Amino acid sequence: MINEATLIGRVGKKDVRTLKNGTNMATLYLATTNQWVDKAGAKQVQTVWHNVNFFDKLADIANKYAHVGNLVYVKGQIVNKEITEGERKGQWSYSVTAKEIKLLPSAKKESESTEPSKPTKPSQGYNNSFDEFNDQIPF
Repeated sequence: MINEATLIGRVGKKDVRTLKNGTNMATLYLATTNQWVDKAGAKQVQTVWHNVNFFDKLADIANKYAHVGNLVYVKGQIVNKEITEGERKGQWSYSVTAKEIKLLPSAKKESESTEPSKPTKPSQGYNNSFDEFNDQIPF
C-alpha cells in the first residue's frame, strides 16, 4: 500500500521546537495554489494550507534553509488524528510527515531584476538546476 504526499508550495509560516523526548521538530505551513477559469470565464484561485512536520536532521535543515516565501518541494507521508478536545472535538486533523525536502528557485518578476537576464542551462528535473547550490547544503 502507498501513503505518500508530494507538495510544491510556498512557506507561509515556520514553527520550530524541541519535543519532550529531545527530538527536534519543525513545522512548515505550506501553501499550494490551484487556478482555473470557471464556466463564466472568471479566473478562480484556491489556496490550500498544509501542515508539514519535519523531525531530527530534516527539522534542522528546514529550520536553517526554509524561510517564509520560499518555494519548496516536500515528499512525505499523510498522517491523520482525531481531535479530542476543544470546539473541533470529533473532527480529524491531517498533516504530512516529511521524508524529503528540496528548496526550489523562485522566479523573479521583471520589475525586480535590475540586470539583464543571463541564459541558463536547460534542466531536467529538480536537481540539475541546483548543482552549485546543493554543494552548500548538507542534504
